[in-house]
Amino acid sequence: MELWLVRHAVAAEREEFDGPDAERPLTPKGRRRFREFCKALAKQTAMPQLIITSPLVRAVQTAALLAPAAGIRKRAIVASDLVAPGVELGALLNFVRDQPGERIALVGHEPDLGHLLAALVGGGAFRFGKGFVAAVEFDSAPAAGAGRLGWLFGPKLAR
Repeated sequence: MELWLVRHAVAAEREEFDGPDAERPLTPKGRRRFREFCKALAKQTAMPQLIITSPLVRAVQTAALLAPAAGIRKRAIVASDLVAPGVELGALLNFVRDQPGERIALVGHEPDLGHLLAALVGGGAFRFGKGFVAAVEFDSAPAAGAGRLGWLFGPKLAR
């Protein structure tokens, strides 16, 4: 199994957005870059079969950009509080184990994704740039410390 950890693309800055943090959208530039990045990924690797996203607007919008490149219908994207800020590893992994597919993408936020990646591969310190994707490979069901980092890549590196 392969689990993709995807940080949302570039969103409006907190201090420049008048609404609640949960409603901060992606910027036009963030959308464009991430869309291009997804097209590049689709040419290089097998894409996820399922996308589970944080319910925050910027993550949902990022998932919606990933979906077409992966051949997933937008209405098939699963929004879950399990990927919202404050991720609890055990509950998230239990949920993921019950999902169909060999490649599942989780779209979320920092610092949670960095902590999640470290827990899955058994340690280290990771920081996800906006729009970055890490692929973690497992011999069987995903579990803490049982993963191997296959790759970590971002939109700026794809240009």
